[in-house]
Amino acid sequence: KLRQEEKANNEETISDAQEAQTAVAQALTVLKEFYEKAGDATALLQQQPEAPEIFDAPYKGMQAENGGVVGMLEVIESDFARLESDTKAAEVVAQKEYDTFMEDSKVDKASKSADIEHKMAKKQDQEQALTVAKEDLEGTQKELD
Repeated sequence: KLRQEEKANNEETISDAQEAQTAVAQALTVLKEFYEKAGDATALLQQQPEAPEIFDAPYKGMQAENGGVVGMLEVIESDFARLESDTKAAEVVAQKEYDTFMEDSKVDKASKSADIEHKMAKKQDQEQALTVAKEDLEGTQKELD
């Protein structure tokens, strides 16, 4: 039962990590396209004839800062990928340990069952020997009296 719960939790974690990786990959694609288009879109705008000196180049968004957001998303994506692979590896190890434990338990149970049968047979033999010895004692006691 515990193993089944652990397996279900691992499968859910793997599924969540895969979904998250897909979502982050989509977000990265959208952001990269946005930042690529932002530079192109503002470059095509017509400049005002009397634009202030401060704006002597077309506005291209905060593209220098986009590395931070994109970089963070890439780190998050790799974290989810690592979580998925670590969970898969942990699941394989846990299943192998469970299988080994179950096999060892089966062998141990069979050994103990055979030991119980042997001891029960020995007990029965000794009880018969005791009964015979008591009968012999009673017979001998009667002869002495």
